Amino acid sequence: MLDYEKIGLFLSNERKKEKLTQKQLAGKLNITFQAVSRWEKGISVPSLDVLDDLSRIFNVSIDEILKGERFNMRFSYEKAGVDVKKVDIINKKAKDFVEMDEYNPSFRGGIYDLKKYLAFEHPIIVSRVLEPGSKQRIAIEYGYIEELIQDIFLTLINDILATGVNPLFITNTIISSHENIDLINKIVALSYAEAKKYDIKILKGQYSIKPKVVYPDEYLIDTEMIGIADYKKMINYKNITNGDSILYIESNGIHHHGFSLVDKLLEEFPEIKKESIGGIEFMDEIMKPPYCYYSCLKELIEKEKIHGLVNVAGFGMARSVERIIPNGFSAQIDLNKIKIPTIFKCLRKYLNVDDLEMLNTFNCGIGYIVIVSSLDENMVLKHINKYYTCNKIGCIKKGTKKIKFNNSLKW
Repeated sequence: MLDYEKIGLFLSNERKKEKLTQKQLAGKLNITFQAVSRWEKGISVPSLDVLDDLSRIFNVSIDEILKGERFNMRFSYEKAGVDVKKVDIINKKAKDFVEMDEYNPSFRGGIYDLKKYLAFEHPIIVSRVLEPGSKQRIAIEYGYIEELIQDIFLTLINDILATGVNPLFITNTIISSHENIDLINKIVALSYAEAKKYDIKILKGQYSIKPKVVYPDEYLIDTEMIGIADYKKMINYKNITNGDSILYIESNGIHHHGFSLVDKLLEEFPEIKKESIGGIEFMDEIMKPPYCYYSCLKELIEKEKIHGLVNVAGFGMARSVERIIPNGFSAQIDLNKIKIPTIFKCLRKYLNVDDLEMLNTFNCGIGYIVIVSSLDENMVLKHINKYYTCNKIGCIKKGTKKIKFNNSLKW
């Protein structure tokens, strides 16, 4: 004998656990909300075909519904915070944008054909992984998703370019606290659009929902870029020698790093968002993606005219340059020759820090460092200035101090 009232109370409790109204539950079942109301009042019970749907929605058995009680604790991905069906929808959509291999469709990784690189005498694979950190959090919070994806791609291209490598493909790993189909699809579509611009393939990536790993409404986007080069044509910093010229290509603003400090500023001084940087709103200015230096440097790399390259993206200008200087040599840099963009003047005003801290945190207007023989200096300057402003900033001399600053920054 069925206890209609007990069944009704059970269904009512399960519906409320799922945070559904009677009308919403009725919509999922393609019935009237009055039918749901009658069940919960103990007037009637669901039909057999509806019981099957209720079993799935509430993650209970039909027997448990008809008994009006759970027999034991039931576990599922969905109860753990992962809606597998929604993840499948996202992953299926992503397949429209990735390179699918024809060898084993069940393989969850990616396969890339290197046949056209067999002519390389000594092929070298280069990998770079990027997790945008604070900039990513700010971008998602303030709605700069397109700029974020551009930033990821261009930073990775500029990074591996410093070794003289051609970018081949990327893989993405996206982790969130809950499913957000629209946002994830947007990230995947934008990634595809950026990859297509630079003839880079997207191999299979991964999307995971980890409620206990990522804070609510936050996302982790890890992107790995793989490039290839012939070893003998790669840029070797050991070629840097006494008398070489140090050139710098202008930056397009903050670029990728220093956003932990920017994030702190936004928290401590929210009024900074009202600042105008050359007629551009502060948030628009700081979220601008970097320049892509690939086009202006590729030809020089192929002609083997470059002794050293530095993408000034991590650790600020000072530490970025220091890492590439060989032992026994010193980079002599004239700070007076750096043209400092307005955004860094604004940041310095709020941060109230000295010049060295600025140089160790931000690029301060220097997007890329190019070290060449003094004999090639004029030719290289002429070539790069076709694309971006490029000037000489110093030279390499013998010495024990990896980097030496002369004069002062002109604020």
